[in-house]
Amino acid sequence: MSRSPRQESLSDPVNSSELTITDVLTHAKPQTKQQAIFQRLIRQIDEQRAQVAEWHTYSERYGQRVGSELMPLFAQLREKRIAMLHLLDTQFHQSNVVRGKQQRAKLCDIILNLAHELLLEQRDEEIVALYDRYSDFSYDDQAGIDKAVSQDVIEELFGVRLDDDNANVSMEEMLAKAMRQRQEEEVRNKTGSGSRRRKSAKQAAAEEKRAAVKKEISQSVREIYRKLASSLHPDRASTDLTVDEKTTLMQRVNQAYDRSDLLELLNIQLEIEQIDTNYLTNLPDERIEHYIQVLREQLAELQVELASLLMPYRQLVQYTQKIRPTHVDKAMDAEITRLEMDLRQADIDLIAFQDAKQLAAFIKYYQVDNGFDEFDELQMLGDLLSSFSVPPARRRKR
Repeated sequence: MSRSPRQESLSDPVNSSELTITDVLTHAKPQTKQQAIFQRLIRQIDEQRAQVAEWHTYSERYGQRVGSELMPLFAQLREKRIAMLHLLDTQFHQSNVVRGKQQRAKLCDIILNLAHELLLEQRDEEIVALYDRYSDFSYDDQAGIDKAVSQDVIEELFGVRLDDDNANVSMEEMLAKAMRQRQEEEVRNKTGSGSRRRKSAKQAAAEEKRAAVKKEISQSVREIYRKLASSLHPDRASTDLTVDEKTTLMQRVNQAYDRSDLLELLNIQLEIEQIDTNYLTNLPDERIEHYIQVLREQLAELQVELASLLMPYRQLVQYTQKIRPTHVDKAMDAEITRLEMDLRQADIDLIAFQDAKQLAAFIKYYQVDNGFDEFDELQMLGDLLSSFSVPPARRRKR
C-alpha cells in the first residue's frame, strides 16, 4: 500500500488523511493518571503544531499586506508631514503670520515636535539641520543625552555596567547587551558558588539519579528509532512498502530522531503498523513516564516557537490573550483606516495653514507642555522591555 510522505517540520501538523496517535487515543479511556497525562500531552502538542503552522502560513499574508497596503500609506503620510514641516518653517518667518513672542514660541515648539517625530522614524540630514535651527540643543546632542539617561535606566534595571561607547548602538542592541551580560554574570555566580560549596551526599545521589533517568529516557527514544530503522531497512523483505517508500519513511525517522520528536516517531510506528491501540493503552508505567518527559520538552519547544511567532503582532493586538490571525487582520484594517483619515486631515491642514489667519488660529489654541516631557528614547525602552516580558523601567522626567 502506497503512503505519501508526511511533512517534515517539527511545527507542521500530521497529515489528516493518516491515522495518528491522537486519532487512536481519542476514544481510549485512560486507566491511570500517567496515561491521562500522556494523552493530554499528545493532544496539546497536536494543537500547538496546528497553531504554529497556522501562524507560519499567516505570516506570508501579513507580510504581503504590510508591503502592499500599510507601507505605501506610511510613506505618503511621511511625505505630507515633511511638506507640513517646510510650510511651518516658511510661515515662521512671515511677519503677518507670527506676531509676538508667545506665538513664535508656540510655532517653534510645533516645528521641533514634528521634526523630532520624523527623525525618530528615519534620519534625514535636511530635517536635522532644520531641527538644529530652532532648538537650543542640536538634535545629536539631545539624542546623546537621551541615550545616556536610557543607559543609566537599563544599567539600574539589570544591575550591570555597560561600556560608554554606545553612540552608534540602538536601544534594542543596548537592551540585548544588558540582558546578555546579566545572564552571563548569573551563570558565573552560579558556577562559582557551586564549585565553592561541596555537594552533600544527598545532593550527589539526586544528581546521579537524574542523570540515570535522563539516560533511560534517551534509551527509550533510541529503542523506537532502532525498531523503525530495522523495519525500514531496504534489504528487509516487505509486501507493503517499496524501496522508495522505505527511503522516504526513513528520512522522516532520522529527522524526527534528530529533533527528539517522540510523537512523530510513534506516528510512524503506527503508520507502518509496528504498534497499535492495544500497545499504546498498555504501556508500562516506567516507559510511559519516560515518554511523558520527552513530550513535555517537545511541548515546551513548540510553546516557545509559537510565542516567538506571535511577538510581532503584539504591538497591534496587545490586550487579546488568545490572539488569532483574525484579530491581527481587524487591527490592521483599523490601522489602515486611521492612516487614511490622517492623510485626508494632512491634506486639509496643508491647505489651511497656507492661510495666515487659519494658522494663527491654530497656534492660538495650541498648548505648549511646559512640564517635564518624557524622553522618547525611554518610551521606546518601555515598549522594548514589554516585548521582552520584563517589567518596564520607571521613566524619568526632563
